[in-house]
Amino acid sequence: MRVEILKTGIRDIDEALGGGLINKGILLINYDKRSLGWVLAVKILKQMIENGAIGVILNTALPLSKLKLRANYLGWDIEEDGKRGNLFIIDLFGSKYEIHEDETYVYQIEDWSDETGVSKLMDVYKELESKIPKDKVIVGAIATLDTMYHNFNEDVMHKILRFSLASIEMQSMRDIKLVIIALLNRDAVPEHINAMLYSLSDQIIEFNSKICPSGLESTIVVVKSLVPGFTPYHYTLKLSKECYIQLF
Repeated sequence: MRVEILKTGIRDIDEALGGGLINKGILLINYDKRSLGWVLAVKILKQMIENGAIGVILNTALPLSKLKLRANYLGWDIEEDGKRGNLFIIDLFGSKYEIHEDETYVYQIEDWSDETGVSKLMDVYKELESKIPKDKVIVGAIATLDTMYHNFNEDVMHKILRFSLASIEMQSMRDIKLVIIALLNRDAVPEHINAMLYSLSDQIIEFNSKICPSGLESTIVVVKSLVPGFTPYHYTLKLSKECYIQLF
């Protein structure tokens, strides 16, 4: 079986993953509470949209105002890409907590319940599929798996993941180029959830941060990539700048 690779457009990331993202694969970005793993996901999504992909964010974490704030921190105007048709947001957080949004690029599920919400989500997937041109790469982002676990419970999380994976394998999706980027703060979920998501993912980038005498450092390990010939890589980043405060 030939593995089809889709480029992120970020050379160092593509090389570290063995060439790029696997078509119809899942890239898990796994990080701890101090690290900036979510930054990498935003940068990949932003870059791929700039290169012509269509972005789809499954938001389970925050009100959209907070999501926009985080994107703006990294120089990405979500509203602009949404209005241009380059980005869609499936707002499960707003659906569950009844925070209504009028933006045309934002999809919400009316009368959310854990019993019927997942089937309604599949209807949203089908509607989006009909709107996105077949020649476009789709880059989906799950933001985030840990908030999906806490806001929607473990059973709903499993259902969403299973149905999402099944929808990728549908006949109508076979000619579509698609990648999923899933974010997980592993400190916020039980270990068995972390282990399950490791098994489910085709590629994994793990962030491990620590506070040491030189400040806040993060080690980035590309743990897994099912690209033939892949070799694990690791990188060290210094995240904090040393300054001095005179208290006395």
